[in-house]
Amino acid sequence: MTAYRVSLRAVTAGLAASVLLFGVGCATGAGAFDAPRAAPVRHVHEGDESPAGDGRGPRALAYSPLCRTAKCIALTFDDGPGPYTARLLDILGREGVRATFFLVGDKPVHTYPDLVRRIAAQGHAIGNHTWTHPVLTGLPEAETLRQLALTQSALQRLTGVRPTLMRPPKGLTDARVTDAARALGLAQILWNVTATDYHHTTTELVRKLVLERARPGGVVLLHDVLKWTVPAVPGIITGLRAAGYTLVTVPQLYEDMRPGEQYPVWATAAGHG
Repeated sequence: MTAYRVSLRAVTAGLAASVLLFGVGCATGAGAFDAPRAAPVRHVHEGDESPAGDGRGPRALAYSPLCRTAKCIALTFDDGPGPYTARLLDILGREGVRATFFLVGDKPVHTYPDLVRRIAAQGHAIGNHTWTHPVLTGLPEAETLRQLALTQSALQRLTGVRPTLMRPPKGLTDARVTDAARALGLAQILWNVTATDYHHTTTELVRKLVLERARPGGVVLLHDVLKWTVPAVPGIITGLRAAGYTLVTVPQLYEDMRPGEQYPVWATAAGHG
């Protein structure tokens, strides 16, 4: 870790001059959103071996006190903000649902800074999805740190809150990416439910696949930059609620998320993210 601390200092020292100055928004939410039920019983789910091939074996995964008995599921959206994000925020606000957004720092965040502020203001969780969406496992360690640190700075300037979550593009991570995430205080969020909406390009199929593949404790991967995905969200919310699910953010789902650790540990990391 010493080498990473040195690299991190070197990288972050030069970030202030290279990141555009953003206004700071409010990160508080309002309205009646889904609230998972509290439960007095501790439940620990044993995870499978890490899907990322980083040599880290199985470990116990604990749901938050709120989700130990509630049938919780978390909707997550990658690669934004984009031209359809405002419509998604309208839907989520109308339905009283909070979700988790993994934002790309360069063009998306620079193009739609007001949407970043709105995501935070509506009470959604915001995560780091790197600066330009590269596969991190193919980068030198200093560039991995730069990709994450630049986005951390941009999101903090816009929202006033420093993210504690990251999602590696395409779900690909390894020991070096894990160390970089840990150095920046970021838990790695993968997924265990996906409609593969980057391949399935009809709204009805996206809705159908999410509902078929939903599972308690699920982390659902979707993309708000795809024009056919956002119209599927009302039906997804209705179907999940009809099946008894409580919709939560990723931080509401897990207990004591630790920097560098992967959640969910049984996720299948293949595919786009």
